[in-house]
Amino acid sequence: MLPERSQLNNDGSPGGKPTTETQLSQRFFQCLEQAIGNARFEQWFAGQTLISFSGDLVSVGVKSPFLIKWLRREFSEAALEAARQCVGISAQVRFDVDPRAMELAATAVVQQSDQKGSKNEPEEKPEASPTARKQAGKKRLPPRRRRFARLPDFIPGSCNRVALSMVNIICNQPGEQYNPLYLYGGVGVGKTHLAEGIHVRVRELHPELQVTYLTAEAFANFYTKALRERTLPAFRRRFRSIDVLIVDDIEFLNAKKGIQEEFCHTIQELLSYGRQVILAGDRHPRMLTHIRPDLSTRFLSGLVIRLEAPDLETRREIVKHHADRFALSITDDAIDFVARKFTRNVRELIGAVNCLQTYHHMTKRSVGITATREVLKDLERDCLQIIRACDIQHAVCELFGVQKEALISSRRTRELAQPRMLAMYLTRQWTQSAYHEIGKQFGGRNHSTVISAEKKMKQMIEKDEQLQVANRKWTAQEVVSMVEEQLQAS
Repeated sequence: MLPERSQLNNDGSPGGKPTTETQLSQRFFQCLEQAIGNARFEQWFAGQTLISFSGDLVSVGVKSPFLIKWLRREFSEAALEAARQCVGISAQVRFDVDPRAMELAATAVVQQSDQKGSKNEPEEKPEASPTARKQAGKKRLPPRRRRFARLPDFIPGSCNRVALSMVNIICNQPGEQYNPLYLYGGVGVGKTHLAEGIHVRVRELHPELQVTYLTAEAFANFYTKALRERTLPAFRRRFRSIDVLIVDDIEFLNAKKGIQEEFCHTIQELLSYGRQVILAGDRHPRMLTHIRPDLSTRFLSGLVIRLEAPDLETRREIVKHHADRFALSITDDAIDFVARKFTRNVRELIGAVNCLQTYHHMTKRSVGITATREVLKDLERDCLQIIRACDIQHAVCELFGVQKEALISSRRTRELAQPRMLAMYLTRQWTQSAYHEIGKQFGGRNHSTVISAEKKMKQMIEKDEQLQVANRKWTAQEVVSMVEEQLQAS
């Protein structure tokens, strides 16, 4: 289990985190009253507002639309801080007109005339206008909140079974093993699904823990806002009191030195207290060439797992799963057709199923192989990816950390020779350009140089030889696979 610090409320008082909506509402009002003072709280909130929770969204229901603008302007910061103390750093606050608040205010014994508001506080009108009454009685839209993916919807296969097993262990015992857990892979292979699934599962199994999911960009935004508003101590208290921190798109931190330093101290603090950290990115930590060494080694100190693109059998299961969710009547040969045609990532498969579901909805017909070919022919054509030599040069330069001008220059140093050879080989494989055309795109070299580079790379792949990338050696096949994944993701 995690240390005893998780049994404290965010203000340091003893007691577990509130779990029911009534407890959360009481906690919210307590924090808000402490922030704005008893007099203002009694005047504007006590007996006049209702609080509802939906995920990370806290809705403050008021009795009149005239109050919304005033309350938002005067109390939004205090309300947001109170919400964060109740549901976590990702909390949002919204002020709405709630008919139940009108009834609550009508039955409450409040002597408005005996209370003195501040000079800047507006006097509420005794009777709302017809427009206001119409807005108050209008059916409210459902609360705006993030929809998290769930682990039961994740389709296991040989490409991801190890990652799913480790995720289940972490959900059952956060902070005990595999800390931090670093998931990486190409676009659409399931990293975000697993990260969001951990967020949902841990909150279900351990409601007393404070669990936070956010992207690295969101962390950077919180940090820069704290710098701008000079609230770094509050920022640090907030993030370093989290029990389970899940950060997606970690590659966003690449080359952002100031944010990396703060993130490194945050990770170090959490790990030292046995808090669970889960990270997800599109590449191996060693491939983040502009990450601080102390941060990179933190990533490597736990468990690093690669998620592969789904194989054919897994793709079949994914298509079948989503077809069942839509109650889509589809034949096995149609499922097989979709799984064989869309091979790069899960999102393409889901998009194809959505197209077939639309066809079924419009025609009320079962989806067979003939209909599948007809419906998806345009999607298949649109998904055709055209990769140019300049795209390959850019991907290779980014991987090896060299400039494009140096890659196509006449220099023959070892640091440039291997990336150049790899880029020529991939250009030949992906574009089928003639040797002399490829030579022109690499600084005007002749065709024999390109032939030699292609031959040498094939030999290195066959013999499982290694290439130097940053401070580590990788097999030639691994390097080729990494560049190809980058090309397919772009």
